[in-house]
Amino acid sequence: MRRYFSALVLALLAATAVAVPAQAHAELKSSNPASGATLDAPPKTIELTFSDVVSLPDGDAITVTGPDGATWPVTQAHAVDKTITATIDGATAHAGAHTLAWKAQADDGDVISGTFTFTVALTAQTSSAAPSSSVTMSAPVSNAPPSTTTSESGGVPAWLWILVVLLALVGVILLVRRRKA
Repeated sequence: MRRYFSALVLALLAATAVAVPAQAHAELKSSNPASGATLDAPPKTIELTFSDVVSLPDGDAITVTGPDGATWPVTQAHAVDKTITATIDGATAHAGAHTLAWKAQADDGDVISGTFTFTVALTAQTSSAAPSSSVTMSAPVSNAPPSTTTSESGGVPAWLWILVVLLALVGVILLVRRRKA
């Protein structure tokens, strides 16, 4: 009985020895405009900075929705290293709270997403000059929303766990048969 227990303990140790900690996903670290910022004029570009390398997902990476429910046109979006930048046309923007929804594809293939709001306080222009794009910056986004997609454990694939369990069972069966002989 003692050998059987020892074999079982060794099999469990072998099965857990290959476990690796889950890898962290990229998360939004900062943005321009910042979450909660108040702008004097609509931004011309959106810049999202992540904790890890990201790329553009399938579909829209950035969507800006105004208080009237209208979506601003995104004319260009590209990802370089840890940053996604998009050019937007806020010519028809209205004053009020705007929602920026973003999606990015992490280096491990998972699609992460989130939303935040910023406010556009359109001020009356005293001249015919183009509106300035001054931005009131706030602290970097520290409460990035969690991924809305399901993901694997980020560690060991399921087939490897099945293989380890099967090998452990075979080992236990062989030890029990050897003991009986």
